[in-house]
Amino acid sequence: MKSLLRVFVCCCFVLAAGSTAAAERILRYHGDITIDPDASMVVEETIEVRAEGERIRRGIYRDFPTDYTDRFGNHYVVDFSVISVRRDGVEEAWHTERRSNGVRLYIGSADQMLAPGDYVYQIRYQTDRQLGFFEDHDELYWNVTGNGWDFAIDEASARVRLPDGVRSDEITVEAYTGPQGARGQHYDASVDGALASFRSTRALGPREGLTIVVGFPKGLVAEPSALQRIGYLLVDNRGLLLALLALVGSGVYLLLAWRRVGRDPEAGVIFAHYEPPEGFSPASARYISRMGYDAGTFSAAVVNLAVKGHLRISREGKKYRLDHQHSTAELAPGEAALKDELFSSSLQLLLENENHAIVSAARSAHRKALRRDYLNRYFRKNTMALLPSLLGSVLLFGLILLLDAVTPAVVGVYALNVLTHFLFLYLLKAPTARGRQLLDRLEGFKLYLQVAERDDLNVRYPPEKTPELFERYLPFAIALGVEQAWADQFTAVFAALSTQPGGGYQPAWYQGDFDARHLGSFSRDVGSSFTSAISSAASPPGSSSGGGGGGSSGGGGGGGGGGGW
Repeated sequence: MKSLLRVFVCCCFVLAAGSTAAAERILRYHGDITIDPDASMVVEETIEVRAEGERIRRGIYRDFPTDYTDRFGNHYVVDFSVISVRRDGVEEAWHTERRSNGVRLYIGSADQMLAPGDYVYQIRYQTDRQLGFFEDHDELYWNVTGNGWDFAIDEASARVRLPDGVRSDEITVEAYTGPQGARGQHYDASVDGALASFRSTRALGPREGLTIVVGFPKGLVAEPSALQRIGYLLVDNRGLLLALLALVGSGVYLLLAWRRVGRDPEAGVIFAHYEPPEGFSPASARYISRMGYDAGTFSAAVVNLAVKGHLRISREGKKYRLDHQHSTAELAPGEAALKDELFSSSLQLLLENENHAIVSAARSAHRKALRRDYLNRYFRKNTMALLPSLLGSVLLFGLILLLDAVTPAVVGVYALNVLTHFLFLYLLKAPTARGRQLLDRLEGFKLYLQVAERDDLNVRYPPEKTPELFERYLPFAIALGVEQAWADQFTAVFAALSTQPGGGYQPAWYQGDFDARHLGSFSRDVGSSFTSAISSAASPPGSSSGGGGGGSSGGGGGGGGGGGW
């Protein structure tokens, strides 16, 4: 009974050993890599396999990666050109198939099956752009076997032949073994002249590989120039090429459009004027000079309403309140609509976020009135000139999406394209001939508002400096951005009034802290702080924020894997 048991166990071991010996595997994997002076490479791989008709039935296939992504997210494509394919020293049928990140080389014929046995395949191919060029050395970082084989590899080896002219002591060698990302050191390496040799010291399991690193002095092979690198980048990244085409095309077109319709008429001679142009309000003066509507336009209009007695501005801490007042003073274009909207629901309005809908409606009504009266008469925005460029850029971006060629660089170029269009949205605005004359008048009035000395202005009979004059032109000073300079001209006037009985001057249209000795600060506060309060009140809540040498197995070029078919 015991003897029968021993026989049964021995048979099991023999069967198991036979099964293991007969399993499909790679008996030997060797790579011969020749680096040419032009930095291209010729590689000959010798792959000896054992076929049992399971997965290796017609031959083997070899996957070769050609498409990579660099650290900036750009595509990087290397060449892979098959020179010859042999099986047991004889030319063998082969064909290639495009894969998602490279090429699959099928070796064998679809209508010819292999008998079980050992076969030696030799694949000879050319590739380029596989070398790394660093500050103090150049390097080949190469995955000899690839880590994608489903077969075990009994023995892996490689030889790298460098161009002549390098000494052994100038060459550094290193290698890694194991699965993807491993840093196993089961290898031997040696250098003999310009030849570096590598050999694994243990069998490699399925999905394990041998990766080598060979460093050599700079200048031994030709390094791509900056122009060549740019060429590679554009060829590899069609999306980037199209994005740059959109950017350059947009820039050229928009520059020509600006030269055609966006150049301002030549300014005339500026003379000081101590009165604003007749028929124009502070808001309209700012709207025309800025060729658009902003918070300062609204502020100038509100302060002008206050000075005319149509409302009162009160400051409570850091907040402003507007109180409705009755007045018979004439309203400028747009001011009636502005006043009606401000007090549409109450005779009192606090400038805070809760009332943003009321303030936004008032701004909209005021903007529409100014646009109706002055746009295209005193200036043109010429926004239609942007349309061809904008449409072309959108169409090219659609093509990039269809090509699945969007990369971080493409996004960056298109962001620059968007900024270019925004820049020309501003630059294409231009005053008309009538607008140019008005702007010259406004510049003359601004000169009067900001220059204190009469002699500096060459004005014969300037108006007397009185509190009424200060108030009358303060909205214009705010509109033209010179409220501080205008107030400085009245410091002495109000200081003298403060010594008289009654406590001096206090604006009737403003309730809050007022000190004639700091008139400039008061004017600046009304101009800037009040504008900020209006801007904040026109923004809905939540629209802005309130918060403040390492390699590894499987790395490098080459690699891939393979299998049987």
